[in-house]
Amino acid sequence: MSTCFSEGFYKAIFEGCSDAIYIIDPQNSRILDANTRAWQDLGLSREHLLQHSVISLQQGVENEEHWAQIAQMVFASHPHAFTFIGRHFHQRGVFFPVEVYTSIIEFEGRQLFLSVARNLDKTSSQREEFRTKDARLTYALNEAVDGLWDWNIASGEVFFSPQLKRMLGYLPHEMSPLVETWTDAVHESDRERVIAALDEHLCGRANSFTAEYLIRKRDGNYIWVRDRGRICQRDDDGNPLRVVGMVHDITLSKDLEERLREQASHDHLTGLLNRRAGYIHFSKQLSYALRYNQSLTVCLIDLDHFKNINDSFGHLVGDSVLKHFVELMTATLRQSDSLMRWGGEEFLLLLPNTNIASAVKLIAQLKEKLCDNPVMHGLDEREISYTFSAGLACCPVHSQSLDSLIKCADDALYQAKASGRNMTMVSDEERNGYPELF
Repeated sequence: MSTCFSEGFYKAIFEGCSDAIYIIDPQNSRILDANTRAWQDLGLSREHLLQHSVISLQQGVENEEHWAQIAQMVFASHPHAFTFIGRHFHQRGVFFPVEVYTSIIEFEGRQLFLSVARNLDKTSSQREEFRTKDARLTYALNEAVDGLWDWNIASGEVFFSPQLKRMLGYLPHEMSPLVETWTDAVHESDRERVIAALDEHLCGRANSFTAEYLIRKRDGNYIWVRDRGRICQRDDDGNPLRVVGMVHDITLSKDLEERLREQASHDHLTGLLNRRAGYIHFSKQLSYALRYNQSLTVCLIDLDHFKNINDSFGHLVGDSVLKHFVELMTATLRQSDSLMRWGGEEFLLLLPNTNIASAVKLIAQLKEKLCDNPVMHGLDEREISYTFSAGLACCPVHSQSLDSLIKCADDALYQAKASGRNMTMVSDEERNGYPELF
């Protein structure tokens, strides 16, 4: 047997509720109706209360634009209530803490907000709890460097905090509140990995979602971010309903990492790979040559009498000579060739898919170019001429081992310098055709 309750019955429930109840217009935050507890908590008459809006009664709601963002969060939470901790204004000029639950109701073809506000200013423990929650909420939404997002999985809508929008160069009213707005902005090289990491959390295989990736700003440029999120609401079956996350701009730290990586692997004076990074690169080049049965010639180069240049002209001029040598070399070498600074005035040159004869010819060309382009020093542009000696070894002729190839080239370089410098020598086994090459 069904029971029909009168309008008066529902009015009695409305007025008898121990918590404040407000009916609010989502468009402008105006108070359309409220129960007795509401106007008593605020110290207002019912008539005065109905002249107010959320903007005038809720601390922190600054203007209509801010209210529009809050309304967007309420709609995004539907059909579930949107919950937050806030402060309501009392006519005595003070604020008191409230916990507010806002849901959407349909009335005469209109969508309205039904807000139930519980006064937390009753016990010291409740006040302390409010202060903690309020501080967290204020920090997260207004003061934090990080941006906040709140994803309603069922609707696909996402709330993007004002700070997150600023981080990406958007105005408060911009950025469509859809999950696709975010995923489409993730760099294509990171997108699949980021979505997979989020799925791992949604499926329960990861306790939280964490990812670092590039994301596109409004101006088309990309920044590095660290994104961390966690499921904050589930349905009765345990399925995720909402995920909340924080986004931190890590572009500066990524740039620093890159600079440190560059400094760790490159010579600061010439910009070439240093010896440590050169070994790694050499190993990769050697593996490639052996895999595809190609030759790889190794040249160890040493600038002749470089100490005399430093002693005669100073170390700054010596540095200029080193940079001059590198510039001439890189302008002549192929894109596939690799020049590395192996020591003070010593360089290692890798020539992929190049036999000894071709390598010797290239070294001769480099010597000729160096002879035609001396370093010009001082106001009087005094010429500083210098030469280099070179030792060559080739894979697979001399060895297929990295260290052995370097030793063969080093031995040949020693012989070139011992023979008078400004010479090119090939490792012993192949020297028959190239005894001394200038």
